[in-house]
Amino acid sequence: MKQNWLKAILPHLAAIGIFLILATIYCAPAMEGKVVNQSDMMNVQGMAKEAKDYYQQTGDIPLWSNSMFGGMPTYVVYTGPNANKIAFLNKAVCLFLPDPINMLFLAMICMYILACVLNIKYWIRIAGAIAFAFCTYNVILIDVGHVTKMYDIALMPAVFAGILLTYRGKYFSGAALTMVATALFIYNNHLQVIYYTFICIVFVVIAAFIHFYKTKQLSTFIKASAILLVAGVMGVLPSINTLLVTQEYAEYTMRGSKSELTIHSPEESGGAKKDTKSTGLDIDYAYDWSYGIKESFTFLIPGYAGNASSAKPGVGSNTYQALVKIGAPEAQAEQILQQAPFPMYHGDQPKGTSGPVYVGAIICLLFVLSLLIVRSWHIWWLIPITIVGFVLAWGNHFMIVNEFLFYHLPYYNKFRAPAMALIIPSFSFVVLAILALQEVVDGTLGTAVLLKKLQYATLATAGVVVVFGIAGSYTMNFTSHHDAGLLSSFSQYFGGEENAKSIIRGLEKDRADLMLKDSFRSLLFIAIGAGALWAFLKNKINMTVLAVITIGAITIDLWQQDKKYLNTDSFVDDSTFMAELQPTAADLEIKKDPDPYYRVWNLTAPLDNAAPSYFHKNIGGYSPAKLWIYQDMLDHLLVPAYQHIASGKPQPQDMRILDMLNTKYLIFPGQNGQLVAQRNPEAYGNAWFVKGIVYAPDANTEMKTLGFLNVKDSAVVDKRFEPKLGGSFQPVADTTASIKLTKYGLNNLEYASNNSQEGFAVFSDIWYPAGWKAFIDGKETDIIRTNYALRGLKIPAGQHKVEMKFQPQTFYKTATISYISSILVLLIAAGGFIWQYMSDKKNKTA
Repeated sequence: MKQNWLKAILPHLAAIGIFLILATIYCAPAMEGKVVNQSDMMNVQGMAKEAKDYYQQTGDIPLWSNSMFGGMPTYVVYTGPNANKIAFLNKAVCLFLPDPINMLFLAMICMYILACVLNIKYWIRIAGAIAFAFCTYNVILIDVGHVTKMYDIALMPAVFAGILLTYRGKYFSGAALTMVATALFIYNNHLQVIYYTFICIVFVVIAAFIHFYKTKQLSTFIKASAILLVAGVMGVLPSINTLLVTQEYAEYTMRGSKSELTIHSPEESGGAKKDTKSTGLDIDYAYDWSYGIKESFTFLIPGYAGNASSAKPGVGSNTYQALVKIGAPEAQAEQILQQAPFPMYHGDQPKGTSGPVYVGAIICLLFVLSLLIVRSWHIWWLIPITIVGFVLAWGNHFMIVNEFLFYHLPYYNKFRAPAMALIIPSFSFVVLAILALQEVVDGTLGTAVLLKKLQYATLATAGVVVVFGIAGSYTMNFTSHHDAGLLSSFSQYFGGEENAKSIIRGLEKDRADLMLKDSFRSLLFIAIGAGALWAFLKNKINMTVLAVITIGAITIDLWQQDKKYLNTDSFVDDSTFMAELQPTAADLEIKKDPDPYYRVWNLTAPLDNAAPSYFHKNIGGYSPAKLWIYQDMLDHLLVPAYQHIASGKPQPQDMRILDMLNTKYLIFPGQNGQLVAQRNPEAYGNAWFVKGIVYAPDANTEMKTLGFLNVKDSAVVDKRFEPKLGGSFQPVADTTASIKLTKYGLNNLEYASNNSQEGFAVFSDIWYPAGWKAFIDGKETDIIRTNYALRGLKIPAGQHKVEMKFQPQTFYKTATISYISSILVLLIAAGGFIWQYMSDKKNKTA
């Protein structure tokens, strides 16, 4: 019995070993303690710094942060130790490996599990696992720092494995796997990946219903579906804390609600109409990064659209030759290539891309072959989700469908970057490819039929490469969205328009050459894959040789492309990684200020950069889900203020808005590139009494009023809040009236108020009603949205203690549910696997 058990488990251990070796070799610098120099992780460091420091210093859970955008909840950044104990399992399933080895390893393991459930042969499982993990999109995500997205993509196959295992009648293990995979999937919480996966699950259920209906097993379908529903709900419960507070928060963000403004900001075109139909993002904003329809050929030809926007032609290229031809010395031409923008990318995403989605030429060949030979019912859901993935990814390039979906598909308008939907076909291509390989090695269709279908698939796949790749390299237009701007700047820099045109022509030729080169490369791998299959079917080689050739070719193909994006140069040691987050002399000077609560505006950093948040309470920041009231402040007030100040023409109202936000310091570029801190003595402080209130009939009027109002003396309040102030209330502030901050904390603020008359205090804190409560001498009072985005309080005459507490009840009520349910999921899942094992063992001995 022991020998049988070892015999059964050893192949799986060997597969784990193979995956571990591949992931470790690919990310070898990680074993030396180095980390990927991820641009987005820099923002994460800045976003989370204040919250992490607060937890370490106080032990209190940080639920609010003032380090970005004037203040926002920390739900999507950092909230300290998680009540969800799935967090431990999330590390355990990756064998506690360091980033990013763990992500590639997890992707291979999960696809291997799905292949096991599909009863795929051992070596084909390994081939599919490698192909899925090393899709270029995945390594690009790792390179730029989209960690949670990569985790959820890696877990996708495990979710489907649990569902399909349950439909196979393995109710205990299927439910256990579904529960655990779902719990991990939701824990990593990339909502857009979760959303796309749910769409795919709907197609799986429909296909399963058709399959069981045709085979007269509807009772099996109903039973399995009921079990899956319970398992799915159980898998979601451990993350209920995160999900519900995120949903609550979303109602106040750009993604979950709409700005109340219908007027245009100075940056917007006055002729363009506001998107008033969407209950989430504006459609133009949401459909940024829509993959071009023809650009989808990158699945087969990686350089079809020029690779990444950052990719540049090298020495000896046509662009290099053009620079030399117009008189640049060779050394200077090489230097110009490195420093000037020469984007190889010429696809349909105006804002550029970090790289193509390339699944491998052999995987594409096998995908086409699967359409001709796979007879499994799984094709009924795999083909539809493939089509859906491409259509969604095309975004504004296929508006005949996507405009309707944006306005009518539930929750779809909460997401942006449609190109992300290509995670669906990059998954389905691999699954269909391994199903095709399985059909070939099973040989149930007969050798003659398989050879004929292989011929058709090879001709079709190679034909696409020839027509769209090789021929396209001579006939296509290789102009990019940025070339018009390049022509203008190059004309000034390189001595006239003719010289500039010759350089751009060289760049276009380099783009065409890349497409041609990668087309021939794809043809080579198609020939290798098709040749190996032909030789196997003709009994020229055995299955072992076929396995070695197929796995080797798939690995080499993807590995070579991946190394263009995530390679040894991508890794740095910790000190280098943190170098960009080292304080400047200006930062150190500001940090000497003992005042615990003020804001800083670093005019040398973009407003969408969270690096300054690492050191200060930042006016700007980075967040994929900003509060819409602050986004309106940015669009209508702060961005114009930045432009005025940067151009040396500040307007009086620019500084009043900064004063209102308690911007005590500004950082400017000084001499010799040194940053200089400048004190703003006019900043209003944390709170102040005003002498009057202007009641605005609507949000538009409120925002316009802020454009000229003296916000030191007066406040503007939307008329709908007037009843909470007791009618047409007008405050009084004597010359000695004061309100001072006496205690600072992320979740609580205390003030001492003194005013001889009933007054109205404006606080430089961001209004957020889902948790912030105000108390005057212990008695709760209404917080009034003031100056469009700030908080205001009506305060009685006399001396008072004023408290602001952030107490989001949704967070506290659901934390216990997350804790208990996460432990239950782990126990029930373990029991399910054991029960299935015992049941199978009993059936074998019966």
